[in-house]
Amino acid sequence: MNDKLSGQDAMFLHVDQPHAASHGMMLYIYDQSPLGGKTLGFREIVRHIESRLDASPVLRRRIVQVPYGLGYPFWVDDELFDIDFHVRHFALPKPGDWRQFCIMVSRIHARSIDLARAPWEMYVIEGLDNIEGIPKGSFAVLSKIHHAAMDGMAAVELTWALHEVQRAAGGRQPVVDPAHPVPSQSASLKVVDTLSRAFVDNLLGLSRMAAPLAQVLSRATLARMGTLLQLGKGTELTAPQTRFNADVVANRVWDSVTFDLAEVKKIKSVVPGATVNDALIGIIGGAMRRYLASKGELPERSMWTMAPVNTREEGAKETAAGNTIAMLRFPMGTDIEDPIARLEAVHAATVESKEMQKAIGAKQLTDIQKFAPPATLGLAGRLAAATGSGGKGPLVLHNCLVTNVPGPNAPLYMLGAKLIHWGGVGPVTDGMSLIWNPTSYCGKVFISLTSAPNVVPDPEFLANCLRESFEETRAAAAAVAATALPALKAADGRKTAAKKTPARKLPAKKVAAAPIKPAARRPVVAVKKATARKVAASVPVEQ
Repeated sequence: MNDKLSGQDAMFLHVDQPHAASHGMMLYIYDQSPLGGKTLGFREIVRHIESRLDASPVLRRRIVQVPYGLGYPFWVDDELFDIDFHVRHFALPKPGDWRQFCIMVSRIHARSIDLARAPWEMYVIEGLDNIEGIPKGSFAVLSKIHHAAMDGMAAVELTWALHEVQRAAGGRQPVVDPAHPVPSQSASLKVVDTLSRAFVDNLLGLSRMAAPLAQVLSRATLARMGTLLQLGKGTELTAPQTRFNADVVANRVWDSVTFDLAEVKKIKSVVPGATVNDALIGIIGGAMRRYLASKGELPERSMWTMAPVNTREEGAKETAAGNTIAMLRFPMGTDIEDPIARLEAVHAATVESKEMQKAIGAKQLTDIQKFAPPATLGLAGRLAAATGSGGKGPLVLHNCLVTNVPGPNAPLYMLGAKLIHWGGVGPVTDGMSLIWNPTSYCGKVFISLTSAPNVVPDPEFLANCLRESFEETRAAAAAVAATALPALKAADGRKTAAKKTPARKLPAKKVAAAPIKPAARRPVVAVKKATARKVAASVPVEQ
């Protein structure tokens, strides 16, 4: 691992604000019933976490920032590292219900991480005794890590390191091998060394950024032509101003809803080419539509979302550290009432957004951020904070962020306790005050929402809007499938009959096969033109 943070990593330090820090959380809930009556003790869990720290090169290190932001921040060993400082023990008050759990998650997330120490914390929470669908005696683990240390996919790597997978013989073994000691990393903080480091960082940053910048600029003509074409068709390329573009207070709200992954796959199957992610965005868009409509705030134009995508090169070694992401942006079809038409619009928009990003070069865009000279990052960070990364100001580019993390469809275990819920908590900030975290695991989809109480004072209501949107979309998809099935069966029957009755041979010429009438298709709904890991081989990932 390079001791320096990349420009993209460092940006998350520069956009930190006292009331809106750039950390995210992974949330795990465990069922202890596979232990056969035994319960795990806090010290046992702490020792397990400590034994897996070498899975990431950053968990025993802290970040040192160069004065005045003249050089890249860098990693050094945390000489004060103490596992008991980082792993903490909480318990829900009686009766230990879901609302109390959501409040505790929100309060933990609201507090900033101490960047004078290794930039992570974990919380073991017990007392989850009165939650529907969660066995009594279950406990949760929250991993809270600053975004400068790792992005979502790197955090998933850490998830693998903490868990084991059940084998056919009944035993369990780690998903990944954590037994790779991290080399010690120290650095000189002398003035001369600091100044020379700053000079080299800025010089090399400029030279390394030149190649990806030139590639992006040379490809930008296509993007400009696409933009002009969309404008010529009357396509809106900006997002409407909504409450989700407001500044946030220091407190947070959080909730999560669980769906069957098989049902989501049924939904996406009614639109050819649509993905699970398309279906989830359509459902989330329906929830946002319901929520704002209930408050008389539904905009006429579609709301837009940002979606981070992993730009690590295929075959590259995955590491539980650092950021390698780019952003997609597309409309969510919230101006469309029909859920299937909305899904069609979302699918068209995501395809177009991916094609545009492919034309420009997602990796090159990431490299520009990674290699940006450190002297420019402070200004870029202040600009991003002031505009909410495009979420506020005269030109609003998005209304929320949706970040999907696909997980394995085989159960994971920690010290024999079975992982039954896997969720996320996002780093909301001014102008980007609503983040959705869909995660899939073991046949389930968990969609978590994170916001601030001044933006979403009723998170349980927004979560219920999500449930209603899912049910509405599922019913609509089932109706489409039921309509299409008889026509498909009839077409199959005609094809079978045609095969069993070959055409007669005539001496002079061939007899053309009787034309087969095409299968009846669902009428195409007119929609607005929308602008549009490494798990062990035996642990398949949900798609």
